[in-house]
Amino acid sequence: MKLTRERYMKGCEFIKKNARPLDQALYRYHFEDGPKEDVIIELVAYQNLDGGFGNGIEPDFRLRSSSPMATFVGLQYYITADGDSNSDMVKAAIEYLVSTYNSEENYWPSTFANVNNEPHAPWWYVEKIAPPTTENWANPSAEIAGYLNKYSRFVPRDFLARINQRVIEVIESQELITGFLYNFLCWNRVYTYFPKSISSIIQSKLMSTIQDIAPTFEEKMGEIRIFWFLEDKNSLLLSNSDLVYFLLEKEIERQADDGGWWPTWKWGQYEDIWPIAEKEWAGRMTFECLRTLRNLNLNDSLIEALE
Repeated sequence: MKLTRERYMKGCEFIKKNARPLDQALYRYHFEDGPKEDVIIELVAYQNLDGGFGNGIEPDFRLRSSSPMATFVGLQYYITADGDSNSDMVKAAIEYLVSTYNSEENYWPSTFANVNNEPHAPWWYVEKIAPPTTENWANPSAEIAGYLNKYSRFVPRDFLARINQRVIEVIESQELITGFLYNFLCWNRVYTYFPKSISSIIQSKLMSTIQDIAPTFEEKMGEIRIFWFLEDKNSLLLSNSDLVYFLLEKEIERQADDGGWWPTWKWGQYEDIWPIAEKEWAGRMTFECLRTLRNLNLNDSLIEALE
């Protein structure tokens, strides 16, 4: 199944009418040659004075204060906008992440107990801050470690060496990347940012995991969407291109009549706030889906010819 020109344009219009300004700016940058500076301007609204990000940048928790999870979401946006690696925004974010590392237990918590004080999805409720199992260390710690390597100029050398040693310990302790599929996502997003000696180990584990879970990949995905794994044509999951294109065609079928791609989950609480978060997710996901379909539209295999 292909996305028709009409449905493609409907998706674009959905973003323009419904996405939050941050995602609209990102859409303009990638689809209409808009300035990346517009994305950075919108991103400023989500960064706090301590350098971390918050203010509901992760739609499923509306915490205004900074958290490591929200900060790595902010960096995801910054990287997608091809932001300058020397900027004060990045420097402040990296310094915040360095300051929030739990040096005794060697991990970053996703967020803190103050998340409970503002609207959030039930799975973000924090009863107790506790270190993760080695299996689930990757989310968020592996992804954060990747960003510290990408922006290593802002990280104390001895601190980065310690983090990378922990990365090696975690990745070498696992034959495959198991646990929640989010662990795979985190490693997959950032493995190229590590030194070659580390990134090659992570890549090998990712490839072995792809081979292992390919037969049951679709049923393991749950609410996770295939386009989250596919940054570009070099994505590792394309080693199984038949599976990827099959799932992308199924994703095309998920487009709603209004042109958007909507989350498949619900909060079941904060019923006055969930519709706001749901629409924010839809704007973000519609951009991500259209971008992936366009980037992988080899020989008009996913989208009808647009010209």
